[in-house]
Amino acid sequence: MTILTDKHYETIMDCLDEFDFDRVHKVMMHLNWTYSDDKDVPTVEYLRKQARGYLIRVATEALEKNTEYITGTGGFRYEAKLYNGDAEGTDGYLWLRMAFEIERWDNAE
Repeated sequence: MTILTDKHYETIMDCLDEFDFDRVHKVMMHLNWTYSDDKDVPTVEYLRKQARGYLIRVATEALEKNTEYITGTGGFRYEAKLYNGDAEGTDGYLWLRMAFEIERWDNAE
C-alpha cells in the first residue's frame, strides 16, 4: 500500500485551499442541491471535508497504480496522475484536479 508523503499532503491541502468552496456552496444554495435524504444543502465545511477524503483517495490510487485515477460524486470530480515518477511517488509530480460540474456531455464515455 502506498503511503502519501508530506509533499503529497501539501499538494492536497493546496488544492483544498485554492478551490472556491464558497462559490460552489452559493450555486448549491441557488439550486437547492441536497445529498441523499438530507433536506439541507451541505455546508462549506462538509464539502471541504468530503473533498479532502476524495483527494486522498485519488492520490493514493494514482500512486499505487502509477496511472491516472478519476472518481466523482455529488457534482464533484476528482482526478490525480503521477508524472515522471514511480509507484512510490519518488521523482515524480502529483497532479490533482478537482471540479464541481453541473452539466457535461461526452460521447466518448
